Amino acid sequence: MKKNVIHWLRVIGDELERGIFSAAFVASVLGTVVVLFLGSTAVWFPDEAALEQGLPWQYYLTVLDAGYQSEAFIFCLPLLAAFPAGISVLTELQNGLLKSYLPRCGRGAYVFSKVLLSIISGGASVFLGYLSAAGLMSLIYRPLENGAGADAVSGWSDCMAQGLVAFLAGALFALLAAALGLIFKNRYMAFGGAFMLSYLLIIVTSRYLTDIYTLNPREWFVQKHYWEGGALGCAGFLGELCLLMAMLYGQLLYSKTGSGKRGCL
Repeated sequence: MKKNVIHWLRVIGDELERGIFSAAFVASVLGTVVVLFLGSTAVWFPDEAALEQGLPWQYYLTVLDAGYQSEAFIFCLPLLAAFPAGISVLTELQNGLLKSYLPRCGRGAYVFSKVLLSIISGGASVFLGYLSAAGLMSLIYRPLENGAGADAVSGWSDCMAQGLVAFLAGALFALLAAALGLIFKNRYMAFGGAFMLSYLLIIVTSRYLTDIYTLNPREWFVQKHYWEGGALGCAGFLGELCLLMAMLYGQLLYSKTGSGKRGCL
């Protein structure tokens, strides 16, 4: 039992190390930073009067929030989340590496590690990009801000709640991209499929099925309807979707890496 646990931990650790300490993961983090900056261009340059009087305290969070709610971030998120590990399994299947690697690590450990890799790489890349953008915006705008007033309330609690939503949305799209790539055995479907499904959900739930706004990716970031608990309530809903998607992807991966029989984790 102890050896089995150590083996699973070693497989998971090796998989996460290859996925997170990779150029694709870094590119996804940097891409998230760029998209958040580009999405907030409307508030980049305050007017001259505001600069003379001093910007409001924590104005950099206003800039961050503008990027977070921008169309650029909402539409680019599926691509950014899928980039680190969206085609990891598909690549190993196509180049034959899986045939030699799977007998050594075991199907259960392999499937679990790949599901966890999608969740962490997709969510963490977006979340770290979000925090990095916040740090850079702070360096730019904090010297221009006024001090906090006596009744000032920090916006960092809302900022971290939004970061959690971004993490879970990234994890969800990363799982979806990996599943689509495996189903169609096509790299383009891994990236383009997640993007197109997100786009279709936005169109359908915005124009036709408006009552199921909880499935609208735009609503996750620009909450125009009621959510119990606000951003944290949205995060809870996304967490449930992630769990469901992880189970579906795990079953799909288990069947694709076996002899054709269905199995469970």
